[in-house]
Amino acid sequence: MIIALCAVSVFALVSCASQPKVNYEMAKIYLTDKALTVGEFGDFFDGLDGVSVSRHPWGGSREEVYGTFYLAADTGNLYVRADIFDKSLRAWPHDFELGSVWNGTSLQVFFGTNTKKRTEYTDGDVGLQMFVVQPEEEDGDLRVQIGRFNSRQFKGAVVEWTENSYILDMSISLDALSMKKPLKANQTVMLEFRINTAKSEEEEPEMAREFIVNWRTPTDNAWKDPSTWSYGTVVKR
Repeated sequence: MIIALCAVSVFALVSCASQPKVNYEMAKIYLTDKALTVGEFGDFFDGLDGVSVSRHPWGGSREEVYGTFYLAADTGNLYVRADIFDKSLRAWPHDFELGSVWNGTSLQVFFGTNTKKRTEYTDGDVGLQMFVVQPEEEDGDLRVQIGRFNSRQFKGAVVEWTENSYILDMSISLDALSMKKPLKANQTVMLEFRINTAKSEEEEPEMAREFIVNWRTPTDNAWKDPSTWSYGTVVKR
């Protein structure tokens, strides 16, 4: 097991709405009565529907990068699992600039319990950004940084890292997300998923993004425009 880095941009979360009729498979957030252990999410999600993230608005193909995301929640925590294939996989240097993490290997989950269409973030919207960072010492492990959150709020993250793929588990408290009420079964939410992938080190010595891969939106605007998000639903596990 190797440790992953997660930085989170937070907005308040609010109430749910009735489920809409859509012409696509809504993403699912699985509601559980039992807290999940970071690094052991596979047992919980085995056999459940994940969200296939493979739309390449900037070019590229499934042969280069794609992934599957899973979400779960209990009364106190939100859980994210991501199973990613990335042909030019790169971890961030330990002396990276936090504001530039979109420009290389990273994952983003956009989530809101406000189901009204809108073009700007409002109460009910949250952006999660996850990325992996090299150790400062040559023989050290990749490390966790908490960003705006302290260790009591941020539950942790781990990643299994190989040459061209990784599986990442992360957990964060609902309190840290300013979520006053837990999710409920059959609740409708808004979601979008993003994989940012870097150019190979041979192509670009400095970290530089080559492709973005989305769940549904054909644009690069999910980070700022919730109207590009699609519907999900909370399912009792």
